[in-house]
Amino acid sequence: MMKAKKMPSLNALRVFAVAAHADSFKHAAQQLGVSQSNITRQIQVLEEQLGTRLFHRDNRVHSLTPAGAALAPDLLRLFRELERTIERTRDIGDIEATTLRVGIPESMLRWWLAARLNEFYSLYPHIQVLLHGVPLFPTRTEQAELCASLQHGQLDLAVHYGRLRDSALKQTLLYTPQYIPVSADNTTQPFAERTWLLDLASPCWSHFKKQHSAWSRSLTVRPIAPVNIAIDVLAGTPDVTLVDRLFLSHPQLQNYRVEEELAVVLPEAMMISTKHHQQQPVAHVAFTKWLQARLPSALVDSVPPS
Repeated sequence: MMKAKKMPSLNALRVFAVAAHADSFKHAAQQLGVSQSNITRQIQVLEEQLGTRLFHRDNRVHSLTPAGAALAPDLLRLFRELERTIERTRDIGDIEATTLRVGIPESMLRWWLAARLNEFYSLYPHIQVLLHGVPLFPTRTEQAELCASLQHGQLDLAVHYGRLRDSALKQTLLYTPQYIPVSADNTTQPFAERTWLLDLASPCWSHFKKQHSAWSRSLTVRPIAPVNIAIDVLAGTPDVTLVDRLFLSHPQLQNYRVEEELAVVLPEAMMISTKHHQQQPVAHVAFTKWLQARLPSALVDSVPPS
């Protein structure tokens, strides 16, 4: 059996590839950040390993032998391709380490988070947030799908109402939502005489009815969902809908009329969930703590002056 020949030194091949396209060994040394003697030594090692000369030995001329001229073009191309492959690998590693896939209700994104994301990026410029819409008030089936998305890595974090039935998830309280009747029309017409645009299956409406049972029975109700659609439809009408107090800090809603005495606090909290890790990723912790820090002040800011 023929004995396999030993591959030449990768470092020596790299030095030759640079030296073959440089004006001199001195210039090659400058490009690689090594001494000129190191270049000479590596070329000699490669020539010994290949059993042939690659450069003419003439101090006045920096030229390749026929063997060197045959090796140089392919070798440089291979090293450039290797550099591109390594760079792509680094890029993929950076994306995995710094990209957060966050599931968030569209209403919370539109009426609160979107205007604040630049603040997060200024604090954590190395973290890229990819946002995915999830239900605000998930049903049992939607809760199961949300748990699966977190467990299987399709989402890193998810913001949702109520605790998910999955002990394998780390669930952190963000805030307890308070819903309040809102209208774009600032006239004195009583809210009880207006049409209410409501998601009849939502917890905010069911708890509003419980707390204001006698009052709510006389209301004219038009079914509509989700909440961000109801808020859009309010514009230019005297209609009313229930809005999370958090959203009242949005510029579009700051001049809307609200009925403070009809506000209701929901029995469960808005949570942020992630898969349990032995050591929680830094990006997960950063985003969660930033949300927790921003939400209390946002709720205070959204309270209309008395």
